[in-house]
Amino acid sequence: MDRYRQILEKAIQLSGVEQLEALKAFVEARQQRSRMLATLFKDERCQQLAAYGILEKMYLDRIIRGNQLQEFAAMLMPHQKATTADGSSILDRAVIEHNLLSASKLYNNITFEELGALLEIPAAKAEKIASQMITEGRMNGFIDQIDGIVHFETREALPTWDKQIQSLCFQVNNLLEKISQTVPEWTAQAMEAQMAQ
Repeated sequence: MDRYRQILEKAIQLSGVEQLEALKAFVEARQQRSRMLATLFKDERCQQLAAYGILEKMYLDRIIRGNQLQEFAAMLMPHQKATTADGSSILDRAVIEHNLLSASKLYNNITFEELGALLEIPAAKAEKIASQMITEGRMNGFIDQIDGIVHFETREALPTWDKQIQSLCFQVNNLLEKISQTVPEWTAQAMEAQMAQ
């Protein structure tokens, strides 16, 4: 979490386009993305950033329209506008993937044509990106190529929540075991104090 706090502090200290560079670092990130977005979104100092509108839409899983993205991209320095092999920018790709994930939360299924219109890209490109994200496990769903439809599968919130709680409890138990092995006297005193209550 220290890394996220450092990026946050740096973004807040910087001004103008430099703020956007710091924010762009999280837009491209795939792992730990939601934790970083939550930290940035909830920090009231970030509300002063020019890129706060994009940050808000990313955090709230809202679709980012092309004109909003163009406003954001216009503030970037030339070296921040790297392109991929297909000619699109890395930022465009990140926002398309974000928008696709947002659409998966709004729809049970959608045709390639409708998805392309929603993402403001050709239907074939929308199909390709959806397929890649499903294959890589970044989005749940399947593609019906005969009917030209992407079917989104929603994860049940409770089983996911249960697994996260179970994982946290396991980590806490491991930590307590390590503390007890390292400082057995302190552990004994803490247990006695707890039992006395």
